[in-house]
Amino acid sequence: KLAAAAQNHIPRRPLSSPHASPGRMLPGEIISSASFLQGKSHLRLGDGLQKSGTDVASHFAGTLNVREGEAWLDVRVHRYIPAEGETVLGIVSEVHAENYNVDIGAPNKAVLPVLSFEGATKHNRPKLGVGSLVHCRVLKTSFATTEPLLTCVDKFEKAGGLGVLHGGYTYQSATHSAQKLLSNAGSKALEALGEQIAFELVIGFNGRVWVDAATNEDCVAVARTLAGGGALY
Repeated sequence: KLAAAAQNHIPRRPLSSPHASPGRMLPGEIISSASFLQGKSHLRLGDGLQKSGTDVASHFAGTLNVREGEAWLDVRVHRYIPAEGETVLGIVSEVHAENYNVDIGAPNKAVLPVLSFEGATKHNRPKLGVGSLVHCRVLKTSFATTEPLLTCVDKFEKAGGLGVLHGGYTYQSATHSAQKLLSNAGSKALEALGEQIAFELVIGFNGRVWVDAATNEDCVAVARTLAGGGALY
């Protein structure tokens, strides 16, 4: 049942040995304080993991790998190949006077002009910084420049749901999983999940998913349910 899959409980996975591998992890799962964490103030964390106090939380769905002094998630997410007209979630990686460089998970960084927002002018436009999350549309792809061109307006020069996203919880999934959520079957499943938990959701064709809800626990519960997949299809 969706209600059971989306329960507001974040499981903790203890690791009994420095070389243990507990397998598949979902966004928001906690690796509780264990022997491989204790006494290691400089533990190296790789993709998808972030340390909080004595615990480590996963930010992606993937397989946890651990060895002496190191821990990382094997995400195995294929590179996104941009297509004109698709909407994506990008993370600003560089800020320039005329444009932003945006990571959309493609082989090359994308470019978002600073005036590509509804009603934007040189003196009145969103001020983005490195790390800002943006919901964009792929306007143009070019093999000549290799850099996809993004915009935050639709063909009528309106935002249409595009723009900067604040707060919430973001995780990376496989592109095919995101496309499932964007399908008719995914839409019906999301409606059913919405009957259990109130949330906002933005899904990019590049596999990034943004969730916002009343509490952090609800955000994580929704993300874990969507990333698990089995509860939806």
